[in-house]
Amino acid sequence: MRAPLRLAVLLGLATPAVAQDAVVTSRAPAQVALTVYRAPEGRGGIDLRTLGGFALVTETRRVALPKGPAVLRFEGVAEGIVPVSAVIDGLPGGVIEKNRDARLLSPASLVDGTLGREVTLTRTDRATGRQRVETATIVAGPAQGVVLRTAAGIEALRCAGLPETLTFRRMPAGLSDRPVLSVATVSPVARTVTVRLSYLASGFDWRASYVATLAADGRSLDLFAWLTLANGNPEPFTQAGVAAVAGRLNRVATPALERAVGALSLSCYPLGTTTSDLQSETFEMAEDIVVTGSRAMFAVPPPPAPAPVAAPPPPPPPEDLGDLKLYRVPERVTVTPRAQKQVALLARAAVPFERRYRRPVDALETMAPAPTAIVLVLRNRKEAGLGLPLPAGGTATYAVRGNGERLLLGLGRFDDRAEGETFRIAAGTSNQVLVEQRKLNATEASVRVTNATAAAVTLDVPIGRPAQRIEAIGAALVQVDGRATWSPVVPAGGSVELRYRVP
Repeated sequence: MRAPLRLAVLLGLATPAVAQDAVVTSRAPAQVALTVYRAPEGRGGIDLRTLGGFALVTETRRVALPKGPAVLRFEGVAEGIVPVSAVIDGLPGGVIEKNRDARLLSPASLVDGTLGREVTLTRTDRATGRQRVETATIVAGPAQGVVLRTAAGIEALRCAGLPETLTFRRMPAGLSDRPVLSVATVSPVARTVTVRLSYLASGFDWRASYVATLAADGRSLDLFAWLTLANGNPEPFTQAGVAAVAGRLNRVATPALERAVGALSLSCYPLGTTTSDLQSETFEMAEDIVVTGSRAMFAVPPPPAPAPVAAPPPPPPPEDLGDLKLYRVPERVTVTPRAQKQVALLARAAVPFERRYRRPVDALETMAPAPTAIVLVLRNRKEAGLGLPLPAGGTATYAVRGNGERLLLGLGRFDDRAEGETFRIAAGTSNQVLVEQRKLNATEASVRVTNATAAAVTLDVPIGRPAQRIEAIGAALVQVDGRATWSPVVPAGGSVELRYRVP
């Protein structure tokens, strides 16, 4: 069994800056705010690997600037930062240039940055367990392995058959364990200033999820909504002020900036052989290398979404952002790396609804008796207990039985709804209210509805495509969401029929 190779980075020592300008490093922001925009076609669950939304990140930092030219390094910015979008306020001399430093700390970059320099080589005798420490110089690598110069001569790392550990004496210049945005500036005087850094970053998204619980009277419901934030970046945003924007933006794709990192792969010929026809022995280092103080080089699977908890106080009403809507989270929250966070979006009690049935049909096509969807129709008005813009999202409808047992009735979703609009929440399927259609001739058909329940029901039957012209014979149709819709009241145990034509 091969012993793992462990690369330790002693971060206590820093190399002096090579550049002529002074280097000022801001390790982390004092405050941060996130305004998250949804993916244009975001629906259903969130996949942290393919988040299509983005965020406007605003950071407040305190930095001590020297007099004259300096390079200011903002460490810990989001990995998905769009460098050209960065705006920096508060620098006395303004910004001369800015760069996104993509070289991150990794096993390969450590070796590459330490070529020609001394490191500490620790070897452990397998038989005795004793360690021997010696000085070595890296003369080649990281491609195809690491070659060292020791007191014994030139040798390849991990080819002596002994467990070996490299300890690096300092961090190579230009490497960082976190993403860095650097800017060049010139300050007329030495002073400590408050700087606000704003930038766009990919790897974010959000969803709204609604939970409707029917009241015992069967005529009203309690509506609660979660706002689920997703952060696909490996950086945390601690105690952040969070807002979410609903609506559709005109967006242009921006290529992602790849991190310049690399894994270290070691290979060598078995000790004591010189023949060229032997296959090289390759050591799998993916799980053997430990870089002290570095970021994880492989994505950690995201945890499941948190379970619902007791509802906190509802957030403030949404704000207008042009034609978009902005929803603020009332308290600061910590958005963890590569994870999801749920916060309350709204809570409304005793919202009245109308129970209806629904079954669309294609124009002039024969359809055998088919079940209908049960929907709860709500009006987004103040007098109906709502009256605020509702972002698109999934819905889950529950009924509570007399013993307190909660049962799921149906799952669905609806699109963005403005104040004053009507929307529907799915509440199951009925096999007692059926719809069938017969084609009578080339231009006419009939729709028949049967109701086997013990009460009269109201049914909506959208016919054909949106904007398609449909003419009812002896009845009236209304336009609902652009489609000709028949909405009869079907008596208990009875049936109704509609005949229509397509001109």
